[in-house]
Amino acid sequence: MPSYPAHEPKWNTQEGVRKQGPQGTAGRHLPWYRSGKSEQLLLVLSVVQLALFAPLAWLVRKHAALPIDILLSRAMQKRTSGLLRTTSVTISYTGEATLLNLLAIAVAGVLWKVRHRLEAMMLAGTCLTGTLLRVVIRTIVNRPRPNPLLVRMAQKPKGKSFPSGHVVTSVTFWGWLCILGLRYLKGRQKALVSLPALVMTLIGPARVYSGQHWPSDVLGGYLLGGAWLSLSLQWYLAWRRKYP
Repeated sequence: MPSYPAHEPKWNTQEGVRKQGPQGTAGRHLPWYRSGKSEQLLLVLSVVQLALFAPLAWLVRKHAALPIDILLSRAMQKRTSGLLRTTSVTISYTGEATLLNLLAIAVAGVLWKVRHRLEAMMLAGTCLTGTLLRVVIRTIVNRPRPNPLLVRMAQKPKGKSFPSGHVVTSVTFWGWLCILGLRYLKGRQKALVSLPALVMTLIGPARVYSGQHWPSDVLGGYLLGGAWLSLSLQWYLAWRRKYP
């Protein structure tokens, strides 16, 4: 067992890496999940998104239908076709909260079985707490759904409108799948990450096109979901860096 002077760091031991952190590895290249700067950036990103979300929530609580919402919704619905309607409804199913929460639990179960237990807890925890947070905010804001006299609807919407639950759930679930893909896929396999990223991108416009939400509902969903995803990833990275 090699001995080390008490005043010198144990550079080549796991204990030394833990104590010294990313700056204590003498310039070695660290994986993204062990970078302290990534944690700081994610924390700032989460705070910025919440800072933008708060005034938006206050605004839509005071005004059920914003003029800009009506303008943007009508602009998006200007082009009509059976293909667009079918596509928007199909994409909406990929963000259905109950379905994605069940999938999150199922995927978390698989991750737990293969001993990726931190990832399992973070995935399930982020999705379920994100849903709870969204329900609480919806109750507080209490914004009604779009008026069928103002926009065209593919089907009659239910529940409150702000923020979009499909968007929040999509960002937290599909976002975590992107993170897991970047973490564990190798080489060209990482291209698969583009699929959940595409779903997250399209779910918002699809909800507006189908008349289920106002654009500001969708924006609020991206901000809230993005903030919650960023915060959960920050916790994940901090844990991974502390216990590599």
